[in-house]
Amino acid sequence: MYKILVAIVVVSVSCGSMEGKKQGADDKKAADKMALLMDTCLSDGFDYPVGNRDGKGSYVSLTDGKTYDSWYNSTAFAAEYKLGIHTGIDLNGSGGGNTDLGQPVYSISRGWVEEAKDCGAPWGNVVLIKHIYLENGSLRTCFSVYAHLLDLQKKKGDYVAKRTLIGHIGTGGGSYPAHLHLEIRKAKMEKFELTYWPSSHDKSVAWVKENYENPEEFIDNHRSSTCPANESEIIIALKSQYRMYYYKNGQMAKQFEIALSQKPIGPKEREGDLKLPEGEYYIVEKQKGPFSGDFAEFLGPRTLRISYPNKYDAQKGFNKHLINQKEKDAIVSAYNRKEIPPSNSKLGGKIVIHGWKGDWVADGTQNLTWGCISMHNQELEAFYDVVKLKTKIIICP
Repeated sequence: MYKILVAIVVVSVSCGSMEGKKQGADDKKAADKMALLMDTCLSDGFDYPVGNRDGKGSYVSLTDGKTYDSWYNSTAFAAEYKLGIHTGIDLNGSGGGNTDLGQPVYSISRGWVEEAKDCGAPWGNVVLIKHIYLENGSLRTCFSVYAHLLDLQKKKGDYVAKRTLIGHIGTGGGSYPAHLHLEIRKAKMEKFELTYWPSSHDKSVAWVKENYENPEEFIDNHRSSTCPANESEIIIALKSQYRMYYYKNGQMAKQFEIALSQKPIGPKEREGDLKLPEGEYYIVEKQKGPFSGDFAEFLGPRTLRISYPNKYDAQKGFNKHLINQKEKDAIVSAYNRKEIPPSNSKLGGKIVIHGWKGDWVADGTQNLTWGCISMHNQELEAFYDVVKLKTKIIICP
């Protein structure tokens, strides 16, 4: 009997210890995720590296003293030309020749200098910067490469802000007329050498497009990027941890236990799939109860509407032929205005943060709703009072 009791005690202690370790691991995972999302070094958007932030504007030539009025790209991305397949764009002053020699080159966004060295002709001085940015609530990485520089104004390991001077336009050691060769490499190219040239390795145009971004398209599509630490207020929900965080001016003001949708894994894609959206949205409507309708009692005392579907949901739905061009355009327009999007398409809508009928227990299995976030009723009332319309909310897996 004594041995049995001892065994029971040992098992109980062991199980309690295991549960404690799991909780500790979950807490650390959540803390690590939030630290990444709230990093002040995350990109807040991308600009052009020459001229003004839009890649335009005049310059005074250091070679002839004349003023020239613009900039242009002389070699398109993925174009096949005498040197092979072009991996980026070549930015030139409108005066042509060496009229842009010595003009400043700026970092396109925040980041860390991974390499900065003289690679010899024809590359010349080259700088590579690593950028981490948020795209629809997901952390992404890319690398910008600036080649043929006349000099190096930054060294390996330096942190640079957007539009930081990193060098001046050169000729690649006399190999070409002056210009800036700009590449944006995708995360999968992190281990590739600084002067990697796909055509020297028998790579195809398709391979280049899979591994490099089109710099003009990328910059134009990422002129602004959410850096949560810069937001005056922002809400971040971690589905995997059943937690939601409210930040003001980069500091966590409150965290909450939340319940999720009946199918919590994966993003919402269409009406009736019982999934909670994942991505970057806004609070676009606030309503106080009591509510009416068949499911009113499950809403609790308040609702805060989330702007699902967003422009990324719309593009995905369009690609899958769930919505047409007109529906897509209407959703994108509403998202850009931070307003209530149409909810009558096959993508669904009317996703809210709400309370519950009574309460639920936070045991990691609270998958209850039809596609919404549920909060404890008392916490929801206080949360409702402080959150403003058009506050950004990021919902992570």
